[in-house]
This record gives sequence, C-alpha cells and structure tokens, in this order.
Amino acid sequence: MAELPEEVRIFLLESQENIDKVEQNLLALEKSPGSADLINGVFRAVHTIKGNSGFLAFPHLETLCHKGESILDKARNGKIKLVPEIISLLLELVDAVRTILGDIEASGKESARTYPQLIQKMLAYV
Repeated sequence: MAELPEEVRIFLLESQENIDKVEQNLLALEKSPGSADLINGVFRAVHTIKGNSGFLAFPHLETLCHKGESILDKARNGKIKLVPEIISLLLELVDAVRTILGDIEASGKESARTYPQLIQKMLAYV
C-alpha cells in the first residue's frame, strides 16, 4: 500500500462511506422505486464523490460519477424512472467506483481503467 497524502486518505474514507450509502439506497430503491428521499441520497453521495474526484485530479472516477449523477438528476426531476435495468446499471457503477478507490488506495493514483462499456450504457439514459 502506498503512503498516501492526508487529503487522499480522507477522500478514500469518505468515498467508501458514500459508496456504501449509494449501494444501500439503490437496493432500497428496488423496493420503493419512486422514493424521492432515496434518490436524493444517492444523488448527493455520487455528487460528492464526483466533486472530490475532480478536486484531487482523479478524472476516470470523476467521469464515471458524472454520468451516474446525470442519470440520477433525471430521476430526481421525474424525467426517467429508476426501473430495475437502471438500478442494475447504477450498481455496476458502484462496483467500478469501489475498484477505482481500491486502485487509489493501493498506489495513490488511478489505474488505466476507464470503463468505456459502462459509460456507453449510462449514456443511453443521459
């Protein structure tokens, strides 16, 4: 494990907590797909990870979160419904975010993983 700057360690801790919340809320949304509170909670957590990723120059993570955030924003505004297919896609995003966070924790930087297929699938809903 790399020796990480304090701000990166804090980012990783907060991001892990946020991505755990995202996963829990997405699973709850499968039972209550129209819950504004759950959708807003997922949006806020993804938005926070995206913003902090940009600040710390983790562009792959920022891009992934931005696409997920765009889908969630449409759901918040009633433009799309979080049907099981979209929830599954957002759970794929959770897995990708966790992988990238693991890479950052191990080496102090993002790996070359960019998840083009996941981004392409998310673009269909943006």
